[in-house]
Amino acid sequence: MKKAVVTSFLVFFIALTVALFSSNWWLTFINISFYIAQPLVIIGGFRFIYEKGFFDVTISSFKRLFRPPVEIDDENEQENDEEKKQWGAPFFFAGLIITLLTLIFSYVR
Repeated sequence: MKKAVVTSFLVFFIALTVALFSSNWWLTFINISFYIAQPLVIIGGFRFIYEKGFFDVTISSFKRLFRPPVEIDDENEQENDEEKKQWGAPFFFAGLIITLLTLIFSYVR
């Protein structure tokens, strides 16, 4: 959660910096924040789903289907989940936070 908050503040800082050089700074701030948040939601969401193991069954089936006959006896190909670097959830939740805040900001003004 800490990474999501830090990422959200970083996005708002970038959007505010860009918006200060615009004549209509409030609308530019909201638009830039929203534009930056959408790739965070999409990429972070896909990565979050992948990290939670949604595609593990499909990936293991394709590995069994396309492996050479020599490796048939070698079925102990377990990956260590601790070695995976998990960065999808902070990006996804940061994008959601920013998207919701930009929607609220757009109705405030």
